[in-house]
Parts: sequence; C-alpha cells; structure tokens
Amino acid sequence: MEAAFLYIKSAIFPINLELLKLKVIYFLFYSSLFSSMPYVSIISTQIVNYQQLSIIFFCTTVISTVGPIVTGFVADKLGIYKPIIITAGFITGFIYLPILWLETAHKIHVAERNETVQLAGNVTLTPSSNASVPQDYIFPILLMIRIFAYIFMDAAMTLLDAAGLAMTKKHQGDFAKQKTAGFMSMIFIPVLCGLLIDAISDKLGYKDYSIAFYIGAGFIVILMPILYRMEVEVQMNKQSIISTAKKVVGMIDVDVFLLAEIFVGSCMGFHMTFLSVYVDAELIASKTLYGLASSCGGISAVISLSVAKPIIDRLGEANTLAFGLALYSVRFVIFYFLQLSICYKQLPNPWILIVTESLEGFCGFLGITTGSYFCAAAAPPGMLASLNGILAAAALGLGRGLGTAVGSFLISSYGIRSTYLLFAILSGSIAILYLTAYHLVLKKMERRRLALTPKRDEVTIANVNGDAGKGDIEATVL
Repeated sequence: MEAAFLYIKSAIFPINLELLKLKVIYFLFYSSLFSSMPYVSIISTQIVNYQQLSIIFFCTTVISTVGPIVTGFVADKLGIYKPIIITAGFITGFIYLPILWLETAHKIHVAERNETVQLAGNVTLTPSSNASVPQDYIFPILLMIRIFAYIFMDAAMTLLDAAGLAMTKKHQGDFAKQKTAGFMSMIFIPVLCGLLIDAISDKLGYKDYSIAFYIGAGFIVILMPILYRMEVEVQMNKQSIISTAKKVVGMIDVDVFLLAEIFVGSCMGFHMTFLSVYVDAELIASKTLYGLASSCGGISAVISLSVAKPIIDRLGEANTLAFGLALYSVRFVIFYFLQLSICYKQLPNPWILIVTESLEGFCGFLGITTGSYFCAAAAPPGMLASLNGILAAAALGLGRGLGTAVGSFLISSYGIRSTYLLFAILSGSIAILYLTAYHLVLKKMERRRLALTPKRDEVTIANVNGDAGKGDIEATVL
C-alpha cells in the first residue's frame, strides 16, 4: 500500500503543466467511458438475443483487431494526431445515446406483444402504442452503433496514447504515471453512477440507466477544450507495416506469448462485458454494490501498476502472465458457485464481489502490463511501438472480441454461470500449457533471440494498458 501511495504521489509531483493537462485528459476521457459502458452491456442483452450479440462481437472484433494498427500507421504517415483525437473523442462520448432510444422502442414492442407493460408509475402502455423503431430494425441499428462506436473509440484511444507517449518523452515524464489518472476514474465514477441509477430508479419505479449516459457525454463536453489546447509534436514514420509484421512472425517465442495474451484479452473481455449482466440477471447485488465492486477493480488497477515491475522482475514475464490466467480461473470458479451458495444461504451476502473484483488488477491489467514489458525487451531497435500495437490488437482486439463473442454464444446455450465455469477451465488450462511450453522450449528460444538482439540503453513501457488503455474500458463494452 505504501508503494502504491508513493507511486501516485510521484505521478503528481513535481507538477508539470503539460503533463498535468495530460492527466486531466486521461481522467475525463476514461470517466466518460466508465460511466456508461456497463449499462451499454445490460441494455444490449435486453434488446437483442445472444445470437445477434455474437454477430455484433464478430464485427467489433475485426474492427478492434485491425483498427489499432491501421489507425496508428495512418496517423504516423500523415503526422496528424490532435484533430483525429478531438473528432473521434467527441463522437465516442455521444454515440451510445441512441441506445436509450432503442431500449424504449424495445419496451414498447414488449408491451404490444404482452398487451400491457408498466414502465413508470401509473403510465401503462397498451397494444395500440406505436414504437418509433420497428422491431426488425432494432438489431441493425444497434449493430451500426456498435461498429461506429468501436471505430471512433479505437481511433481516439490509440492516438491518445501515442500523443501521451510523445508528450511524456518531450517533458521527460513517465507515461505509466500519466495513465494512472485514467484508472483513478475507475475508482469513483462507477460508484457515482451506481448510486444515481439506484436512486433515480427507486423514485421512478422502474430501472432507468439514462443518467449514466448523460454523465458520460458531459465529461466529453468538458474534455473538448482541454484537448484543443493539448500540444502534440509527432514524427512521421517511414517504416512499412508489412515488413514489421514479417519480423514479428519470425520470432516464435514472441508469437506464442502473443497467443497467450489473446487468452488474457478473452478472459478480460468476457468478464468485464458480462459481469454487469451476471449481477443483473442473477440478482447478485444492487447497482450501488456493483459500482463499489468496480471501484475496487480501479483501486486494484492502480496498485497493480505500482507493483508490476517488481513482480515481473522477480517472476519473469512468462510466469507473471501464467499467474494472471490462473487467478482468472480461480475467480471464475467463484462466480460459478456464488449464486448457488447464496441460494442455499451459505454466504451471508454478495459482498464477495468486492473481494473478487479487487483482484482484477492482478489478472487482466497485470497481464497486459506484462505484455508491454515483454515487448519492450523483445522488440528490436525501431520496432517497440509496432510490437506494442500488435500486442494491443492481439489481446484487446482479437482476444477481447473472442471473449465476448464466444461468451455470448455459450451464455445463450448453457447460461451465464456455466459459461463462467467453462472460461475458468479454459484460462487454467492455458496457464498450465503456456508455462510448460515456455520452460521446456520457448525459454531457450528466447535466450538465443535476445543474444542476437542489440541491447538498449533504456527500456520503457510504451503502452501500460495495451491499445490506448482499452483493457479496463473497452472490454467492458459488449
């Protein structure tokens, strides 16, 4: 705890105005995302079925796998960061608002099918009610919203991290410390939104998530003038993305590590997407308690950033990655038995959520951070940013997308509790297989490769949270 306090203190003092501005930008942008993302997941599962969600996940997976690499490559070639960040960031803050419109239309269609439904207080809808969106159009519209949301969110996040790297390098700062401000928002914002949603819903007599979406949009409005005044100096990149990919394919131990990171991203994407759905569907806890549990995840993320390097230095990247997967396995088993235990009154209350979510920083966040350290050590000169971009696409693009897509399919077939158990078995098995392969084969290959790689005078983390910080954020979105 003392190490975490000293880390946060060093991230704030001494004060550099440009880096302080960067911290505020991260805090506001992440606050906007953390406000509405859990409730995007809940509403999406209510207005479309899980087969349709699988289609959405497939499309967004393709975008998030290709998008980070293409966006970074294009921005480097053109040398324009800030205009894209401002445009994409503004759209990201407002693009999910139409989901509230779709939710209302869905409720009206349910009312027309069931002849009556009580939405609020004494207001009753009858079969004569006409929804503004036809039932057959709800899924296509939601699909388009999610696709464009991921396009702009990926662009904003990718280039915001690139701009942050350029600014911290110019002002001799620590990029990881700037990103801590973003994680700080995860501590407070979910609790605030949870409290407001519960209070407003109790007053209205039905569940109303709209306040979370409006708060998220408000943060973006505050963010825009600060982004406009952000000073970013970037250099154009002349390296071919194809030649970079060929080099990475030739490093077998790196390829296997990235494959393991895909499973880290899958577990992270599945859990952060469906935890809110699980809590809501199984009646585990109130939105306030869920928000408190999410805040504990934010605290855990901050702590994991402060102690990640000592852990990785002691255990090594491979062992640390396997540890995170194994911890995911343990947590998912707990979620399988949690509802059963509550039904049999073996647990006094659902506060175990606080414990399980307090470990999140040492599962997904630590796993992605480990990947950044691994890339920093593995990348040949001139390939550090490129390899981190590939890591982001693997873990937080393909991995996260597979986790949400496969998770939605399994939930529709076996239920959410059994799906948690299946992911527990998968993550535990991958941890064992990767650890075995590393110590038997990959470790020797890694040593030979590093012996042929020119040493660096200084190794830094180019991206402590994968693709522009998407491991705690974007993965929370369906």
